[in-house]
Amino acid sequence: MKPFLRILAVAFTGLALISSCETQTEDTSPILASNGDAIFSKYIAVGGSLTAGYTNGGLYREGQLTAFPNLIAQQAGVKFEQALFPAGQENGTGYLTTTLSNIAPVFNKVTDKLGVVSTSPFVLSKYASINNNYGVVGLRVADINKAGLGNAKTQGFNPFFERILPVSKEELSYTDFVKESSPSFFTLSLGEQDLLVYAVSGGKIAMTETSSFAINIQKLLDALVVNKAPGILTNLPNILDLPYFNFYSFAELSKNLGVTEIYITAGNGVIRAATANDKILIDAIPNVGKVNAVGQKKGFTAAYPLSNEEVLDKDEINIIAARQNDFNGILKFEAEKRSITLFDLNSLYTKIKNKTYTVNGLTFESSPLTGGFFSLDGINPTPRGSAVIANEIIKVINENYKNSLKTTIPTLDVSKFEGLKIK
Repeated sequence: MKPFLRILAVAFTGLALISSCETQTEDTSPILASNGDAIFSKYIAVGGSLTAGYTNGGLYREGQLTAFPNLIAQQAGVKFEQALFPAGQENGTGYLTTTLSNIAPVFNKVTDKLGVVSTSPFVLSKYASINNNYGVVGLRVADINKAGLGNAKTQGFNPFFERILPVSKEELSYTDFVKESSPSFFTLSLGEQDLLVYAVSGGKIAMTETSSFAINIQKLLDALVVNKAPGILTNLPNILDLPYFNFYSFAELSKNLGVTEIYITAGNGVIRAATANDKILIDAIPNVGKVNAVGQKKGFTAAYPLSNEEVLDKDEINIIAARQNDFNGILKFEAEKRSITLFDLNSLYTKIKNKTYTVNGLTFESSPLTGGFFSLDGINPTPRGSAVIANEIIKVINENYKNSLKTTIPTLDVSKFEGLKIK
């Protein structure tokens, strides 16, 4: 399954369900250009799924409207155009919802009013107007300098990039496309997907090499600052702390299933009992205990273990951690070299994990069902989570660029944003 199309596909049992959410409606009030003549005269957002507003396993209008760059622009009072899915296609790729239950949550996929033109290849309805949000779902740093990444006739193209590319510019690389924008200010959040493709595949799909990451991010940053535009660059959160990789530990699964051990196939081919240092992927949870043709229960014996693609073993986890550390080191170095302000997204996510982030009377934590920050896909934030990120970046902008702003940018009341997508 392609990483940018991977969604949460399993219901979880035995979870207490507590939610607090209000839906943030589309703001149709006039935009006051309070900072329009300062550094925000042309603000663009560059990045991947987080920048695009991908949430609940899909890209759809509601999520786009609550993407953190759009929220920043709204608070700054500046015009910010996005490739919104139009009326009749507002559900975009489709997305996940949950139905509350006294026993367990049930997950459903919204499949009407889509913006999908074709499923093979996967193509979305074209956007052909002014755009300030260059967020592309599933974009990797490894791919940003590839010609044809947005050409539907090219194998391995990205349909989300194809959607926002102008007609006749299908061979333009992402970096060159961004360079044409000539921004006055930018935010850049990219690189998480370079790690996720390896992690969600159980180590089957290779991670971006450190040298490639460094070369490509250098070219992208040079394109953004060619006219000396200031900006904010985010570092990468610890993806291994994401709920997608932490719904159940092997100890919890063993206890729930009444077995003493669960057997896995490690990346080196060795079959062994899982330990506290290994992680099971969310899509593999329903497979544990499944009976095969000869009556064996998957994971219950060494003769029928979970496959390597269904788990992250301790060695693969260490590889991810080391590569992430390398990537964050590169981002810090390249930001400092160009006097770009670095926002510590990793620190924010750590606070969410440790339940130490409180704002507007809400304390956030990692559960997609009760935490408010992460959406039902277990990887991307909810609208409320995006509002939290927007607020923290706004604080950084106010502190670092106060001499260039006409007015201080106000923060959002995050309690007014949706924290759980309930059908």
